[in-house]
Amino acid sequence: MAIRLNLYHEVIKAKALKRRDPLKLSIYVLAAIAALGAGWYFFQLMRMSGINDELASKKAEFEKIEPLAKAARVREAELSAQAQRSGLLEKRIEGRFYWAPVLAELMQIVPREVQITRMGGEISGEGVRKCQITIDGLSAGADPRRVAEDLRTAIAEKFTPNFKDVTSTFKMLEDGTEMVMLDGQQRPTATFAINVQLHTGEEKPAPPARRKK
Repeated sequence: MAIRLNLYHEVIKAKALKRRDPLKLSIYVLAAIAALGAGWYFFQLMRMSGINDELASKKAEFEKIEPLAKAARVREAELSAQAQRSGLLEKRIEGRFYWAPVLAELMQIVPREVQITRMGGEISGEGVRKCQITIDGLSAGADPRRVAEDLRTAIAEKFTPNFKDVTSTFKMLEDGTEMVMLDGQQRPTATFAINVQLHTGEEKPAPPARRKK
């Protein structure tokens, strides 16, 4: 019976191990890549979870703030409307015509020889406003017509520094039918009606012209 001895057993085993080493390395590399991929996936998953939590928190915060923001916008609109009305009222007050100073100046120039029997006034317009005053009265003296004329002239001179386009004209000037006692003497009279016109205020600025497209 023949005996066979395999003297290359160790050599063959070493060659087999060498053939299996690249396969193991490939498996190790793939396993490492898979581990890295899994780690990256879990990292991104945790990151997205944090982002979602933050988004949910911001959304809840926004839902709490939104009613306050709506209320603030409503309040802002109300305050804006009030401010606009206040501005209009302030402009109306600033542009208001006051009769008291006019009457006070008028009384300063009425001489004792004149008795005012009736007076009326009317104001019209916006911006530059037209004021019309009618003065009816009775003048007395040696020359009652001259007294009435002096009053008419004094009115124009008194109002011209403070107002624009002042005019003072007679609507009527006639000799009176009665005598009055003045300085212990009987004096003739004259009846008159003076029409005073003046302007006050400023022109409203013209709106800007639109540019043609």
